[in-house]
Amino acid sequence: MRTRTYLKRLPAFLVAGFLLILAVHSGMAQSDECPALVQEALDQLGQNCNALDRNSACYGYNRVDATFTEAVEDTFFSQPADRSALTQLQTVETAPLDLSEEFWGIAVLNVQANIPNTLPGQAVTFILLGDVAVDNAVAPEDALQAADPISVTTLVGANIRSGASRNANVIGSVPTGTTLDADALSTDGQWLRILYESGPGWISREVIQATGDLNTLPNIDREARTPMQAFYFRTGIGDPSCTTAPSLLVVQGPQGVKVDLSANGADVTIGSTIVFRSLGDGLVQLMVIDGEAQLGNVLVPQGFSVKARLSEDGKTIIGDWTDFSPLSEEELELLKTLEDLPPNLLHYPINLPTLEEIQQALLFFSQTSTVGGGASSGPAAGQANCSNFRPTSPLGGLPFGQTTFYWDGAPGATSYRVNLYDETGALKASFETTAPNTNLVGDTSNLGGGFSFSWEVVALVNGQVACTSAGVTMLREAPPPLDEPVYVPVCGNYVCEAGEDYYNCYVDCGGW
Repeated sequence: MRTRTYLKRLPAFLVAGFLLILAVHSGMAQSDECPALVQEALDQLGQNCNALDRNSACYGYNRVDATFTEAVEDTFFSQPADRSALTQLQTVETAPLDLSEEFWGIAVLNVQANIPNTLPGQAVTFILLGDVAVDNAVAPEDALQAADPISVTTLVGANIRSGASRNANVIGSVPTGTTLDADALSTDGQWLRILYESGPGWISREVIQATGDLNTLPNIDREARTPMQAFYFRTGIGDPSCTTAPSLLVVQGPQGVKVDLSANGADVTIGSTIVFRSLGDGLVQLMVIDGEAQLGNVLVPQGFSVKARLSEDGKTIIGDWTDFSPLSEEELELLKTLEDLPPNLLHYPINLPTLEEIQQALLFFSQTSTVGGGASSGPAAGQANCSNFRPTSPLGGLPFGQTTFYWDGAPGATSYRVNLYDETGALKASFETTAPNTNLVGDTSNLGGGFSFSWEVVALVNGQVACTSAGVTMLREAPPPLDEPVYVPVCGNYVCEAGEDYYNCYVDCGGW
């Protein structure tokens, strides 16, 4: 296996000497040389990586280093425009800006992830800019091999679910005679994965008729991954020497398609353009540039970011995503180069949200996310009938675990979102379903400590808020006794033993 490495660093005394010599010219380098190199790199990137196949990587611009899962020729993936299958790629690392060597490493990956083969050629685009390293966490022998879809037709009206189980949320329904394309089977062979509106869904095999042999489709579960769908990353830390040459990992999914990824061990669902970067002090940041990102129970909208802490080895995200906050002026300036990425490599152009738009969103949140207040309207007011819109269950105690939420609908809404808050008003979980459903199942076992919680339901029209219900405040019911040992997220590595009362266990570890 061949591994190429960066040039060795210069001794400290030489670095100091060079800095003294270059200090007087730093303003000129920033204003002239740096933007010129960045523009040249982006122009060549669009040519070098045009028409990149799915599940492939492209060497975009000097300098890109890589390691592979098998022995390769010395010249393999060594020059701009070179390409590699993702199954061959173990790590890819791009170089930070170096004006003297005219380096600013860029690489492009097209990752299929869980996008069904019913969307030919569609993929998630990863763009590594500057000092970025990505490690493939999917072994070649474990990588899911997607199959050509088989057309199926519903024999009766049927529900589409978020998972291969009757216990999974209903995300939609289709009438009798609907034709769908299936590209995978559940592990028990009783459910089919199909493309439904904004992403993959599951339909029972009992309610369809197929045009081909469904047993030829691959059996997959929630852990099935295509190459690079699970990955570890890191980026350079600190302010770049040139603001137009940041070190960022940019991830963009197809327009309107929800995609599941695993980044540093954390599950992330995107319907958007997001950016990852390392912050130092054991933290990483996720910024949403367009659309939204779902991180466990938390939904992060456009123009906002969250942070997470890494394990001691700096590799795996531990604990919850925290510090939900709007993008700052400095962060938007750091991201500005993304608007110049070649459009032929993207599903849609990147347009950064403005400070004014982010402030409007903050104002809207303050008006519509207040727990216990009356119903309120949003940007899509008037497009849905909210006259009878209200939560109906639960109205007493908040159950612990899988909980079904019910509400009276708002005709005209295309989807609904249930938000849960703790007693401080902090958002702890968010769940979604498509209309005309007026109920959904959400897991309330990982909301963290506290006795009092509240929930509200939001009616949306094509992703825009039409109205938000009044909040319902409830005391949380006690957790059930345990049948087996269980990890308690809110308590770090604390484990509650079998037979121990979950409530007392939480008290013991400081979870309540």
